[in-house]
Amino acid sequence: MKTTRTILIVCISLLFAQSMISQDTVSFFDRSKRIPDPKAPELRFIGYWFTRATLSDISPTNELLQGQIIGRLFGPNTTNTGKPASYVEQRFVPMFIYSPSILDGVATFRSLFKIDMTWGDAAYGVGGNKGGGFNGGQVNLQTLLANVDIHPTDAAWNVVVGLQRVFDNVRDPNISALSTAQTSAYKLSYFGTQGVGISLYAYLNKETQFRAGYYQLYENIISENDDVALWMFDVESRITPKLEVGADAWFVWDRGKSSGGISVLGQGLNSSLAEYNGATNRFRLNIPTSKYEANIAWIGGHTAYNRDFSLGRLWCDAFVMTNLGTIDTVGTAATKNYANIFGVALNGSMNYKYGQTVNDRISFEALYTTGDKDGAANKSVNSVLTGNIYGSPTAIYGNHRALILFPDPKVVNRYYSAVQDIGNMGYGVTGLFLSASSDVFPNKLMVKLGSALAISNIAPNGGGNIVGSELNFEAQYTYKVFLTFGFSAGYMKMGDFYDSPDVTYNFKRPSHDPWVVFLNMMWLMF
Repeated sequence: MKTTRTILIVCISLLFAQSMISQDTVSFFDRSKRIPDPKAPELRFIGYWFTRATLSDISPTNELLQGQIIGRLFGPNTTNTGKPASYVEQRFVPMFIYSPSILDGVATFRSLFKIDMTWGDAAYGVGGNKGGGFNGGQVNLQTLLANVDIHPTDAAWNVVVGLQRVFDNVRDPNISALSTAQTSAYKLSYFGTQGVGISLYAYLNKETQFRAGYYQLYENIISENDDVALWMFDVESRITPKLEVGADAWFVWDRGKSSGGISVLGQGLNSSLAEYNGATNRFRLNIPTSKYEANIAWIGGHTAYNRDFSLGRLWCDAFVMTNLGTIDTVGTAATKNYANIFGVALNGSMNYKYGQTVNDRISFEALYTTGDKDGAANKSVNSVLTGNIYGSPTAIYGNHRALILFPDPKVVNRYYSAVQDIGNMGYGVTGLFLSASSDVFPNKLMVKLGSALAISNIAPNGGGNIVGSELNFEAQYTYKVFLTFGFSAGYMKMGDFYDSPDVTYNFKRPSHDPWVVFLNMMWLMF
């Protein structure tokens, strides 16, 4: 009896243990109970490293401009051809993102800096874009971003305050890739830089995005009415899974009266800066006084079909942007209504993906901007205005993927091209681009062959309409994720546009066609 009782107790104990083990086993493998995500770090780092070795026949004749060249080829930056130049540049761009857990992610601080240099340029000094000399020791850290992002929990909106990116795009550039801004909306051809201000980004519904922003371009004297400010309003909606449509309205209130700007170049419609950047400038507008006031508006729309090949092999996009406004002189007899502004820009592209990856594509793009033959002589300015009249560089159109004829955005210290601004000095431009690329080894080795043609819509005095044509080649090898090595080369055949003494700094046609060869190393760090 005693033995039977013992056996019974053991059996009950085993059944109970088995029951407990089964419950633990079921609980452990229960996939419906999600394992919590690891806690995000409060401080994060993202870095971008870029090294470029260049061989070219483009260089400035002004020795003071050897280190950093921005602006129109053969323009006031004194760039010319005929003498081979070789150099190596590097760029390091670190970003720090701080989101303290005590605030539950509601507030995020972002800072972005830049260290640029040419190998062997300078040491033990103070100044941007230098520090590659023997011993180094250069103070050259440049602030690009310093802003606070307020995003309440579960809110469909956020506000960014401080020094931030100012793009011609509805998307928040703090969280959207730069490549998206280069290929959507206005492709950074109007605004693609940094500025101080406040931005509101919101989702009006699941398909519709909105941006409202105010940016102080120049304050000048705080007690005077001499400021320059920019307002931007943008909306974009996904009408169908493949179709996006957007509308945009921007406004610059310019009371700077030529004060402020970059060093001695100044800023604004009649500044040396606009001429330097190849934008509509003082010589084209012929404003009779250095002091003026302007109201400049941009109103436009854009659309995209199957952007980024998200749902098919054909990707098309287009935009139209109009310039409206008035220019009033100050302190002259013609104080009011010196000239009205009306210019138009059109852009469209078609991309066909024939292979496995997004690099297996054939791309065609066209650009048209209106020009003005007589400037403001008829009280009307019909050329296109961009942010390049207020900063350098500010409009960085690069979706075309040309290297010399239009700007190449992969640069460090030397950012120049034949058509640096889509306004083309106020003459307007027609740009045509055709390229084909292929991933020889998918997501590993990419090769591209490209071509470009630029036609000035208004011929300069003594010159023709053909700015030039370009052929270029690129190969890029991805060694590891986000670590790539590249080779690219381009040759530009100059047209009769340069027969005009009005378009070169020395009033002579350049004797040699420009060409470039690049070796690149790029590393995106996380």
